[in-house]
Amino acid sequence: MQKSFQNLRDPQERERKWFASLLWRSFPEATSEAELADLVAEALNTAQRPVNPRTVRNWLRSENAPGLHYVLAVLALAGAETVFELF
Repeated sequence: MQKSFQNLRDPQERERKWFASLLWRSFPEATSEAELADLVAEALNTAQRPVNPRTVRNWLRSENAPGLHYVLAVLALAGAETVFELF
């Protein structure tokens, strides 16, 4: 119990959880983690920066933090109202 409470106080953990929730809001048609990972990977995948569904699952589970370029790309996909929620 103590460890989970400390994780929520960790700014990096909060940022990762925020990004995971942003992914869910950006792709509301997804009904499972696997489907969401496939949708996000397909949307973000480029020749210069390939994105694997496994990477997205790590983001969803807050195991890894995404690069800023991915955060900005997802914010663009999520739309203006999501950006305004930040402020």
